[in-house]
Amino acid sequence: MLQKIFSRLVRMVKFDNKVWEEIENDQEANMEALVIVLAASLLSAVGAAVSRGSISAFFASLISGVLLNWLLWSWVTMFIGTKLFQGQATFWEMARTLGYANAPVALGLLAVIPCLGPFIGLAGLVLAVVFGFLAAREALDLTTEKTIITVVIGWVILVVVNVLLNIIL
Repeated sequence: MLQKIFSRLVRMVKFDNKVWEEIENDQEANMEALVIVLAASLLSAVGAAVSRGSISAFFASLISGVLLNWLLWSWVTMFIGTKLFQGQATFWEMARTLGYANAPVALGLLAVIPCLGPFIGLAGLVLAVVFGFLAAREALDLTTEKTIITVVIGWVILVVVNVLLNIIL
């Protein structure tokens, strides 16, 4: 399984768009997507905890990474894409592809580097959004314009939910 994950991640970095359709159609990739999300969220959570000097930052980052930034993003993207633009995808097709797209979040581990770390973490988030766009476009079978609107709306919803949770917690 790890060899397949690594091979697909390399293809993602090379912007091989066929990898998204492959992931979308591979029902065994649910576990792979979960492994990627857990690993990326764990690494990012370690970076958040060390850089902020807070164990609560670790748990908040880990929970939001898995529950919000993967599962909620998958559902919101699938819902918007299918209901608003008549895209074609199930929740798990979206979750598989967006799970892989979350891999760059692992760069959040480098938040421990003074001055430069937060920018590297931000670059990881931006790259995750770019991969998320490519994943959503392929999984939903939408045009570029409709996919941009879908991803932007989805990210706005996620940001609002993250901000509200940070205020509450």
